[in-house]
Amino acid sequence: RENLEADESVGQDAFVRACEHNDEFLKIVRYAMLPTMKEGARKLESMTPDEIFRRLDVDVSGTIDSFELKSLVQGRFHNSWEMYTIDTAALAAVTVAGVHGAISMGLHPLVAATSGMVMSLGGVLRDLFCGRDLAMASQSYAIATGAGSTVYVLTREMALRGYPLLAMTRIFLSMGTTVSIRCWEYFRGEQLLAPMHGRK
Repeated sequence: RENLEADESVGQDAFVRACEHNDEFLKIVRYAMLPTMKEGARKLESMTPDEIFRRLDVDVSGTIDSFELKSLVQGRFHNSWEMYTIDTAALAAVTVAGVHGAISMGLHPLVAATSGMVMSLGGVLRDLFCGRDLAMASQSYAIATGAGSTVYVLTREMALRGYPLLAMTRIFLSMGTTVSIRCWEYFRGEQLLAPMHGRK
């Protein structure tokens, strides 16, 4: 606390000293920055404490204030693989529930298959209200739910025509398709469809 500025922000000298004298502190800072680093973990590992400070000092004030620390923690939380995993599992379950609900209401198979994509509208609205990048298929929601719904409808149609596909098999295939597309996007490192802003 004695190294803090008068407004309780962290100056560059104090930050660099803390990084040089405490490897655990530097490791925690790098861990928190990792999800927001577009250049990847290798670049982050090669950054000096001065470079890390400049990256964290968003307003270029020469100090890291509470707002910048809050942004760092929120970035770590919202962009973490843990949240992505929970989000993907929930999306897969909602995909199956949505398409099954559409089928049980007697809707045409084509309408039931597209119901998964319509559900992703909630994610698009969330991105609009939260000021996030708006992507057509925001974080692959529409593509993943559309593919998962389509697989469910196709396998159900096959079961109706006499192919031995149990309900659990259809559910796992549908959820597996949704999860696979989300995993592919995650490990690819960029959204399947680019954000719409900045396009010419």
